[in-house]
Amino acid sequence: MPDIVDGVMGDELVVLCVSFLQCSEFIKNPYLKASLVSLLFYGTWEFQRGRAGILVPFLKGSKFANNYLLHALLKFYIECESTGMHTQFYDKFNIRYEIFQVIKTVWDMPAYHRQLTRESETNRAFFVRFVNLLLNDATYVLDEALSKFPRIHTLEFELKGGQLSQEDKQKKEEELQRLADQATSYMQLANETLAMMKLFTKALLQPFTMPEIVQRLASMLNYNLSTLAGPKCNNLKVDNAEKYHFRPRELLSDFVDIYNNLGSSQAFVEAVATDGRSYSPQVFEKAAMIAQNRTSKDPAELQAFNALRTQFQQAYIIAMQAEMDLGEIPDEFEDPISAELMKDPVLLPSKQIVDRSTISQHLLSDPMDPFTRQPMTIDDVIPDVDLKARIDAWKAERIAAAAQAALAGQDSGGGGGGGGGDLMDTSEG
Repeated sequence: MPDIVDGVMGDELVVLCVSFLQCSEFIKNPYLKASLVSLLFYGTWEFQRGRAGILVPFLKGSKFANNYLLHALLKFYIECESTGMHTQFYDKFNIRYEIFQVIKTVWDMPAYHRQLTRESETNRAFFVRFVNLLLNDATYVLDEALSKFPRIHTLEFELKGGQLSQEDKQKKEEELQRLADQATSYMQLANETLAMMKLFTKALLQPFTMPEIVQRLASMLNYNLSTLAGPKCNNLKVDNAEKYHFRPRELLSDFVDIYNNLGSSQAFVEAVATDGRSYSPQVFEKAAMIAQNRTSKDPAELQAFNALRTQFQQAYIIAMQAEMDLGEIPDEFEDPISAELMKDPVLLPSKQIVDRSTISQHLLSDPMDPFTRQPMTIDDVIPDVDLKARIDAWKAERIAAAAQAALAGQDSGGGGGGGGGDLMDTSEG
């Protein structure tokens, strides 16, 4: 009954929702708090064609909302990760879907951009935790959604063949319907989560390129880009993809935007290029071609993406050469979790040594020592200064030796230089 909400009541509803979402000590029941999000969510719906939702003017025009709404929504986004109920895993996605809708409604207001920047600068741990959960959600829902389409593709082909018995046909139709329902639900969530990531990476760079975030983010982007534009992308073709909210061209366009948003960060460029699981220059080349021929992307955006994929390939070549120069990593210098060379070794309460970025990333999702399962925080780690000095000295020695060997090869007729040329040719091929 939107007409009964007059100016005073609209303001009061916004203040009520924001205040109690912000203050966990007053309302602890997560489902009661979720109803406050739902109230804001339904208040953004158009109740007449062309007429904004009843709460939109208050969400945009209220100084109180401008100052506190975004923090309150992000805070509950984090809190709803655990509701204490057996349905919490699925409940959190429904809650976060509504949170996304509210944020999208007000995002054209500069005040909310400033509020986001302020949160990332003044409350770093809080904001990094939010980014980590956003990344967790994006990774999960995209994988769940896109992994359903190859099987749907196969079932549709088999059902068109007409060679099935009535019993087999019924079984496959039931499986197809089950997969269709799952794909539709996950695809809606994937679209919204990716849209939120696109908005936030455009507004902010630094929180998404921190050591504890950037490698996972790059790996997630590369993996899904490979799914959309890689050798097996034809397996995603299904009849009437729109009914699943599956728009592969728009999805690929969103990924291009996120790459472009983060491309000015050298840490991000290196993370993309050193992702051994999914990085492929050929996939980026095909993605660029699809974006140019089948999407409505602006020429400037396409130019930026093409320049960026060149940077990725150059960083890949440099990283491969650096790995060859270093050779085999001594066991004491290797992170026991990531199996990579440590850059900033730290001692855990369990007396195990790992890289700071490894334990920082682990603690975002699990506040326990990974070796003893005892509670810990990042403040409990102790830098291993002596080990770091030995690692740095070993790296410097190996790099100097490789440079000297390359120089000797050039002096004797170009043998060392030829190796670098082969690496370049292999990468480009």
